[in-house]
Amino acid sequence: MLHLVDFALLKPYLSIEEVVKGAEKAERLGVAAYCVNPAYAAYVKPLLKRVKLCVVVDFPFGALPTWARAGLVSKLAEVAEELDVVAPIGLVKSKAWREVRRDLISVVGAAGGRVVKVIVEEPYLTDEERYTLYDIVAEAGAHFIKSSTGFAEEAYAAKLGNPVASTPERAAAIARYVKERGYKLGVKMAGGIRTKEQARAIVEAIGFGEDPARVRLGTSTPEALA
Repeated sequence: MLHLVDFALLKPYLSIEEVVKGAEKAERLGVAAYCVNPAYAAYVKPLLKRVKLCVVVDFPFGALPTWARAGLVSKLAEVAEELDVVAPIGLVKSKAWREVRRDLISVVGAAGGRVVKVIVEEPYLTDEERYTLYDIVAEAGAHFIKSSTGFAEEAYAAKLGNPVASTPERAAAIARYVKERGYKLGVKMAGGIRTKEQARAIVEAIGFGEDPARVRLGTSTPEALA
């Protein structure tokens, strides 16, 4: 299961030392990728040999202008193999679909072929919003739909009837839509995955097998999924 795991240390109060220790743990466990905030990329890159470096972009709000997002992606793609980019959530909630499409096409294009996972922040979306956004993510050429930052506000999610944690049901719904539309998108579930049993249920619900090019699990406690 660890070969599907993206080990993420993204809390704002983490020290350089803590993030460096996380890189050492990632290597020891043999996870798929180690995800950090941009400021730490240079510190952990030399430590990662068998594990891919993943950097989050415009995390956790997706609120920067497109020129800043694309510029950051372009620079980070010089060091990171993978980029987890938060979708422009405010534009999505505004149903400004032309702007969302323009943004994601620009941002994904700036990655120069690096793996891009677009974080759609499921807890904040209605069905109409999520399925329109999935279509745009596919059109933009991203590699994965990622469910959440793991930092979603529970009160707002509750108003929409959405869980903030990953569930097999939500994983299955994303994968089903991807399959029905014939998209070449992987599915990454993140948020609240803390046990091996949860992880197994989510992977089975996605139904894409155990290929890390199609399935990922984001967690800050990878040893619990071993």
